[in-house]
Amino acid sequence: MDKSYILITEILNSIAPLLKAHKGFAELGEVKGNRAVIYCGGHCIDCSDKCIEDAIKEKLPDIEIVFL
Repeated sequence: MDKSYILITEILNSIAPLLKAHKGFAELGEVKGNRAVIYCGGHCIDCSDKCIEDAIKEKLPDIEIVFL
């Protein structure tokens, strides 16, 4: 499994309680090269806060994140 995939999964797991408290969730779809696809649901869909992106970019600054 790709190192970025593992790291992003760990990051999403660590912020899951925060997202759940705001009635949202995020799941990693795939990582290809420097692009990660994240599936969001609940209140995360319309949220303007960049907590998911910020958490990932803190550890992987060069990754491109696509939210679906």
